[in-house]
Amino acid sequence: MTKRYVGSSGHGLTIRGAKYFIDEVEEARKVTNEVHRILTTQYNGAGSVFHDDMSTSQNQNLQTIVNYHNKQARELDWSVHFNAASVTDAPRGVEVLYYDMKDLSAKVSAEIAKVSGLKDRGPKQRTELYFLKNTYKPAILIEVCFVDSQADVELYQKNFNGICTAIADSLATYLCYTKKEEVKEAQAKVMLNDSKSIPAMIIDGRTHVQVRDLAELLGLKLVYNNESKITKLYEVK
Repeated sequence: MTKRYVGSSGHGLTIRGAKYFIDEVEEARKVTNEVHRILTTQYNGAGSVFHDDMSTSQNQNLQTIVNYHNKQARELDWSVHFNAASVTDAPRGVEVLYYDMKDLSAKVSAEIAKVSGLKDRGPKQRTELYFLKNTYKPAILIEVCFVDSQADVELYQKNFNGICTAIADSLATYLCYTKKEEVKEAQAKVMLNDSKSIPAMIIDGRTHVQVRDLAELLGLKLVYNNESKITKLYEVK
């Protein structure tokens, strides 16, 4: 049975997080969604993600996020945040916070640093944080980089895809997911009487063509009904 996860972005639409060169809430949502996409499209992963659009206080925000996690059947909780300290041009780096998940936290932090060039600040135990303390399942909190470090932000923006992939790959390994086979495509042609032709694609050993292209090749009239989703072909007399 496939192990499940729940991911969330830190803070909320109204309860904003850190902001300087970039906005924590906006970027955390982007990373969370992309990691989820990779886990469910490139891997056989299963899970859900949550963004808080309703809370109006910090306490409500923390409770809302944790309550969502705890209501789901899952084996791992992860949350995406961005750090802040003071404005600087210097690099500060990535770190991953944990309650009792040091090994996974170290792995995620190291992999993000490896693909991005961000300084690896490593795993940090934070047993007092509400999210880590109150989720029922193993949990990590990813601090991708510092929003007030110009160097960090440049590396993050330049390596966004690599960072999200590094997170997803690390979580997939922990959850024992496997990569989905890539669909192989090849260009091909379908010909009529060795003269007229239309483009086609070979996918998994089968030749695929657009119905409209095929109708034109055969001299047929195509009518598509958007409500019934039925495509009809008629002989032209």
